[in-house]
Amino acid sequence: MAQAKKKTSEFDPQELLAFLRQDELDYPAGAKKFGEAALPLLAELIEGNDENLSIKAAYLVGYISGTGADEILKAAADRGIAPVRIAAAYGAQKREPKIAEAILQRSLDDNDPSVVKFAMRSASALKMEKNFKSKIDHISKTFLNDSIKSDAMELMKKMK
Repeated sequence: MAQAKKKTSEFDPQELLAFLRQDELDYPAGAKKFGEAALPLLAELIEGNDENLSIKAAYLVGYISGTGADEILKAAADRGIAPVRIAAAYGAQKREPKIAEAILQRSLDDNDPSVVKFAMRSASALKMEKNFKSKIDHISKTFLNDSIKSDAMELMKKMK
């Protein structure tokens, strides 16, 4: 584990890009290594044209603490490709309740079945289902995807 170059506290954008280009990422370790200093570049990557980097950047932001990361996740829940919105819904699990709720409010209103599925899972993992009872009830009755409707019905049963 000897490193040729001395570790500095400065953020290295090339090192972050190399990390994100790996096939399998250790997101918690990446968040610890790059931290809040990486957020401006991660936000840029999420908005960028490289889908693979956008998705991985969004997941990494979910593991980084701080208001900057919270704002990026809230924005990612509203726009971008579905996998980025899924990453935001997943990342809600690692936020404080107020922020998680803001992210999941957006994610539960999404039209993509996978985004809604992850939002319901996050709400359940955070034990916040009741905060979204009316949204989940609405999904259970009107969502176009039968699997998601079924998942929402199951979640409603758990709340009773």
